[in-house]
Amino acid sequence: MKIKRKHVYAVIAMIIIAFAFFYLKYYPIKPKKDEAKTQEDRISWKVDTNGYLSYPLDRGNVLFNRQNYGETDNLTISKIIYQSRNGNIYGLLVLPKSASDLVPGIVLLPGAGVSKESELKLAEKMAELGAAVITIDQRGVGETGGALPKIDEDYLTFLKAQEPYQHLMVYDALRAYDLLYSAPFVDPERIMIAGESLGGRIAVIAAAIDRNIKGVLVISSSGFDFEETNDTKVNAFLQSIDSDHYIGLITPRKLVMMHNYHDASIPLSNAIRTYQKAQQPKQFVLVNDTSCNHGYCDSMYDGLVDSLDYLVGIRSKTLVSVPVS
Repeated sequence: MKIKRKHVYAVIAMIIIAFAFFYLKYYPIKPKKDEAKTQEDRISWKVDTNGYLSYPLDRGNVLFNRQNYGETDNLTISKIIYQSRNGNIYGLLVLPKSASDLVPGIVLLPGAGVSKESELKLAEKMAELGAAVITIDQRGVGETGGALPKIDEDYLTFLKAQEPYQHLMVYDALRAYDLLYSAPFVDPERIMIAGESLGGRIAVIAAAIDRNIKGVLVISSSGFDFEETNDTKVNAFLQSIDSDHYIGLITPRKLVMMHNYHDASIPLSNAIRTYQKAQQPKQFVLVNDTSCNHGYCDSMYDGLVDSLDYLVGIRSKTLVSVPVS
């Protein structure tokens, strides 16, 4: 009996299908180890037993929207809305109008309750020196919105294995860094992070997590210097949000702390204690300004210029000429 060719093909096809079913059932295809790890890391966060918060270095592309906000003689200002975890973050991006080369990038984090609009004056001072600066409404503030919980409330969130606000703010800062890193006008090798008060604490933690951040400027800030308890979970949480716990990890990158002798919110002794925990290279800029309390003071301007040059070479590599006065 002569077997038709099409019947042979059908039998072969059935054999192939049966073999594939058997193979996939008993030897299922698994993603490559590195690919699986990357997929997991992009959605994971953790605090280890030593109290160190970590987020993945591969955080993917930043989804954002950019709108015109305004301009000055030397600067253009854009409103930025970028996607972070569990919501959008609203910020202002300030750029110098005249630059002959790629400019340094600065992530500027305001203090507690301070809006991006209130932080804009300092962002403009930095941008006038020749940097691309992004400042944001941190969670609980301005257009970003939400209600910033107290630390004990945040701890209860931590106990539920959910991300506390204090951790989410660190991730928001990392995404602002990612946004500058991907910008075609920013030198990716000269991106630093700065912060005032609460923002300074978040800046230190973010830089400790992502060692690609080139330097840190801390203004009117310190860590908690808390005493350990008998509860390991409490200790891990408090350490995970304490810049004192991370500041030693900034080295070999550069750190600058700026403080006012008359700061009534964070005593100078607290700032010095945090500074002493940092490793070299580091600098401390102190002003004695009775007219200024907490945060950036105009009397810090010369120190600001020197600090930005020290951290990202802002004067030596950026060809922007702006009067100091």
